Amino acid sequence: MDAGRVKRARSTNPPSEVERLSSLPDCLIFQVFLNLPTKDVVKTSVLSTRWTTLWKDVPGLDLDTEDFNIHETFVSFVDNFLERNRGLSIHRFKLTYDSSYAEEPSLVNRWVYTAARLKVEHLDLSDVVCDQDLMMNPTVYTCSSLVSLRLMGMSLPSPERVSLPFLKDIVLIVVEYTNRWALEKLISQCPVLENVSIDRIYGDGMPILRVRSQSLLSFLHYWDTNDDYEEDSIVEIDAPMLKYLRISDGGTTSFIIKNQPSLVEADIETVFNLTNERRLQVANEIQKRDMVRDFLVGISKVKDLTIASSTLKVIYDYARYVQLPVFRNLYTLCVRFDSYMWEMLPVFLEVCPNLKTRVVGTSENYLRVDLTVIARPWNLLSSLEHVDIERPLKGEALEMSLVGYLLENSPKPQETIIKFA
Repeated sequence: MDAGRVKRARSTNPPSEVERLSSLPDCLIFQVFLNLPTKDVVKTSVLSTRWTTLWKDVPGLDLDTEDFNIHETFVSFVDNFLERNRGLSIHRFKLTYDSSYAEEPSLVNRWVYTAARLKVEHLDLSDVVCDQDLMMNPTVYTCSSLVSLRLMGMSLPSPERVSLPFLKDIVLIVVEYTNRWALEKLISQCPVLENVSIDRIYGDGMPILRVRSQSLLSFLHYWDTNDDYEEDSIVEIDAPMLKYLRISDGGTTSFIIKNQPSLVEADIETVFNLTNERRLQVANEIQKRDMVRDFLVGISKVKDLTIASSTLKVIYDYARYVQLPVFRNLYTLCVRFDSYMWEMLPVFLEVCPNLKTRVVGTSENYLRVDLTVIARPWNLLSSLEHVDIERPLKGEALEMSLVGYLLENSPKPQETIIKFA
């Protein structure tokens, strides 16, 4: 925050709610304003005489083109903000724009260039059209003041040089990459990067994603595709400090985890691009089995694991051929079921010797599947203390079989808590 912005308000009137706020230093008022959309910040000008023009001094912009009836007014507002801050620094520059306007890509790149010169700390750009027409200004790769970067619906050029010494957060949503190594280079050359979230689209130009970072703490990878994606795609994670991993992916063929991290929490939903028709064939493919095994080894130090039933089904099929790694650190397990396929649980619980809490969730529109709840002896509950079944108890046969089995096989059934939502 620039010292020139900070002033102390004075008032001799009896304090009211508004006046008490007005008595705060500008720096504190600006901190509040920076967490509001700019349209709401402007509205505060009617609350106090002192605030009539105060909004103009806020070192941040959060603007949506849909808030303007006339596009030229939106453009003028952004231009005026940047001009007012010339020679200063800005905390946040957040725009939601519409690239269908012919001049918009060049305008946005001009704004990004100016914001970078003003040492912006938080850059957030979203294209409501999301057709990747805008090629992001490469200036963003050398904006040394950046702390967070969020981009949606555009294309990223290949970086010739990366200089982002303070960048901690990267969020990329439906972004295309002109070079398959662009994102790998960006991530690997951010020395204090902590959080990366990627929401991908089909054909984004990145068949192989390598996430290499010595500082990364959280990685989220989303790819929502219901189509059979025949091309091999790979995500390789080399982040020894990683604590949180979230994968919700319908297209990636292979996940590779190197330098096994000590994960605290993981949320996994992937079938490694295996359709139901291909699973039985792939079960005999040594390469695919090795990949699944190596992935499980890579996350085996996790303490809190949430897993989708579709992923559990892959593990269940895989376990018929090769021994699963042991999850010795796992204390909490949550399984999201799409059906009553509870017979898959014992296979995984065999390798969770220290499990304390298990949460079983089902979707509202679950499928009825005529399967035995427990397919074989299950003497694996020596450590289990708490079970949550996140659906109302209806007294159905499969529900009662599961509850009965949990109680029968718990070493201390009187101390085991089974709770239905």
